[in-house]
Amino acid sequence: MPHHGVLLRGLLGVTAVAALLTAGAGTATAHTAPAAHSTAAPAKAFGAQSSAGRYLVDGARIHTQPNTRSTTVGYGYGSHDVTVHCGRVVAGQEWYYHTDNTTHVTGWGRYDVVVPYLAVGTC
Repeated sequence: MPHHGVLLRGLLGVTAVAALLTAGAGTATAHTAPAAHSTAAPAKAFGAQSSAGRYLVDGARIHTQPNTRSTTVGYGYGSHDVTVHCGRVVAGQEWYYHTDNTTHVTGWGRYDVVVPYLAVGTC
């Protein structure tokens, strides 16, 4: 009989993990980007940590949404400190939700203008 208890606990654990993964996937795909000038961060998958990063160009646009048509709320420069919170692929391009720590502006930047030093979670 003790063997059945171990088996049952194992099945319950697998079921719980599957439920968490399903809930996390639904959250990640249903999430909308923060509204213009919002300071609320998008939800991160599995609580991934933020990473320091850098701007690859001077005058990098910081957008309110992960697309080039959205409002520009600031500009990043190579001399600025950056914290990258999470990333998202939109139309085949990686976008990073980040904060320019020098100007305190938070928003989205494309992979060709801002990059994290370490891998970050998905927004």
